[in-house]
Amino acid sequence: MISVADFVRFSLSFIRLTTFFSAAPLFSMRSVPIAAKVGLSAFCALIALPELDPAWDLGSWHVLALLAAQEVAVGLLLALMVILVFAVVTFAGHFVDVPLGFGMASVFDPSLGGQVPVFSQFYHIVAALIFLGLNAHLWLIQAVQQSFQILPFGSILRIEPSFWLLVDLVKQMFVIGLKIALPVTATILLTDIGLGIVIRAVPQINVFVLGFPIKITVGLVIVMFAIPAAVSIITELFTSDGLLFRYLQELFALGGS
Repeated sequence: MISVADFVRFSLSFIRLTTFFSAAPLFSMRSVPIAAKVGLSAFCALIALPELDPAWDLGSWHVLALLAAQEVAVGLLLALMVILVFAVVTFAGHFVDVPLGFGMASVFDPSLGGQVPVFSQFYHIVAALIFLGLNAHLWLIQAVQQSFQILPFGSILRIEPSFWLLVDLVKQMFVIGLKIALPVTATILLTDIGLGIVIRAVPQINVFVLGFPIKITVGLVIVMFAIPAAVSIITELFTSDGLLFRYLQELFALGGS
């Protein structure tokens, strides 16, 4: 016989996990069936099944609504951390697209159901392969399950330190994204300077006809040679002591203090 307390415990943990899987990158892709997301959430909720403070009045709808809203907020906050880390590669792709002249070009991403820049899609695929290859998805699920011990039902995160933690993560997003895109942007800048010198020396050359294919060719070559460096930087995002899990640990520390 399932008691009311057990049902509430399962429901609240299910809400947190479903919210997380519905918003976190890769897990939230449209190609992943809804039944798979719900089933995974229910399975993880059964495994976690955290304790509930007996002081809570489970007969009050106001209390249940408050606990459910808090679980939605925690799930969204955990997903936001993952979204910001994956945004690093999207940001880097934008910085590569614009100097190459691909700023107006985009491709349809069926997993997201929208148009994305060319190199943003490329780096996102590379990041997804690295994420899965490192088994970071398993570590992430384990971290979300451990969040029930550090952020139990009814616990409150400190808002101001959590805000500044997110601000610091956004700062890291810009810094690391620029590192990934720096070889291409620096090379295209030098190419523009070289083209400017050539045009000053030979004014008859049409820079608009000659410049675009040269920049695209040089940029694609640099992207190809810079792939090992980009893979190395992206790998550091998803290792056990990388950016994602380091910031998740700091977030859990704010809730556990």
